[in-house]
Amino acid sequence: MLTSFKKHILPLSLVLSTVALAGCGGSSKSNVAPIVTGASSPTIEENTTSVGTYNATDADGDAIVLSLTGNSSGLFSITQSGELSFIDAPDFDSGEVGPFAVTIVATDDSKKNLTGELAIQVSVGDVKDTPSFAVVQTVAPDFSGSEVVTLDPITEQVTKGYYIKDASDYTVRSYNKDVFHIGRYNIDSISKYNADALDTEVWSYTTQDTGDSNTRNPYDLVSVNESKAYLLRYGSDKVWIVNPQATQFEDFKLGQLDLSSYIADNNSNGTPNPASATIADGKLFIAMQRLSDSFSPNTAYVAVFDTATDQEIETNTDANDNLKGIPLQGLNPLSHSIVSQGDTVYVTTRNSYSSTDLTMSRIEAIATSDYNLTSVLSAADIENNTGAFIGSSVVVSETKGYFVASETFFTPSYYELSTVYTFNPTTGVIANEKVAATGTEQISYIALDAANFLWLSVSNPEKPGVDVINTETNLKAFPRLATELNPSAIAFIE
Repeated sequence: MLTSFKKHILPLSLVLSTVALAGCGGSSKSNVAPIVTGASSPTIEENTTSVGTYNATDADGDAIVLSLTGNSSGLFSITQSGELSFIDAPDFDSGEVGPFAVTIVATDDSKKNLTGELAIQVSVGDVKDTPSFAVVQTVAPDFSGSEVVTLDPITEQVTKGYYIKDASDYTVRSYNKDVFHIGRYNIDSISKYNADALDTEVWSYTTQDTGDSNTRNPYDLVSVNESKAYLLRYGSDKVWIVNPQATQFEDFKLGQLDLSSYIADNNSNGTPNPASATIADGKLFIAMQRLSDSFSPNTAYVAVFDTATDQEIETNTDANDNLKGIPLQGLNPLSHSIVSQGDTVYVTTRNSYSSTDLTMSRIEAIATSDYNLTSVLSAADIENNTGAFIGSSVVVSETKGYFVASETFFTPSYYELSTVYTFNPTTGVIANEKVAATGTEQISYIALDAANFLWLSVSNPEKPGVDVINTETNLKAFPRLATELNPSAIAFIE
């Protein structure tokens, strides 16, 4: 908490003020004052201290000492390397929004101690710190039907009855206030709704091309913006480029991306099985399973496309293949297997369902700048793990992420048990403790909302529902949000 602050409306623009004081006289030997450069009107996130780095230079090569002055200078500190910080982190919700006026003064060690100044105004931005509103696909335990429910974590209210179907292979995606209900295998449809009227269908289109006789099994919708998205079709080597704002089907499909080069030689179904995708650094990253006709996974690949031109990018990752994409070390990336954080894309692979090799179930990292691939961890790195495979992961920061590992049992009847772990995405170190006492139920889906709350879809015959985890404490934020059917995919209205 700051000890003093001045409450104002956040500024739209501020004026940079640089004052350079020089010595008198016109001699060529006259000394000149230092110059201070850096952001003049920074806005920082609440509950953080770092403002930014400022540079001071002196044309005469004199040594420089940095100091602070101004109305709010007592709230800040500055190092001699130019790191400006709040002494105590401001709290937006307590009114500590700024602008806070502080001037950085650079004084040289010449005889006249000349000074250069940079006046800045620091504002504090609000950071979302409550869980998001969510729409969740739920499925009957016997897969005879499904419906979508909404979850309001603020009121702990669950509202059911949306998009009731007598089939179960449906999923949900969202972008801002748009909600998309996707019918997958042998359904081949996508419908759009809006958060302001979730029970009113805006449009519904087929996901098959004219003449298609086989299901194209739409798996994922990844949005660039409100009027451009990519529709992955698991049963096709063509990814549709679509306009979600189109009011008729003729305007919905804008084009397509070609993945035919990734079809495995032992696959006669004409698809590389694109399963999941994410957008990072202006690029679309598509994870492909590349199954054989007997459903055995071949080398998994990630194809990369420029979202501005829709052209595939040559990643030059493997000089020995004729493909532009990135070959993974792990096998069989599932739905919801690829996420991004900052300048890194993370891909999770499960390995073949018939294999017991835990080393091929991995989390791998791809640098968006040069496509360098590194292995972060494998299921074999989990302490005392003998049979749990990693299904998906989410990443909060460079130092904190979560993954879910599930083990299958067949006696007395088929069931799965899932455990959520934390890990360091940079070092690959896995924390030994189980997050929020997981490990006794099946978790079918994990997701991270805009406030970095972790959501878990829990399939439990007696108590299905969604748990919301505070990632600062790794504890449940509130009791389970109970659903009537088993929850699966989660989408957020941000």
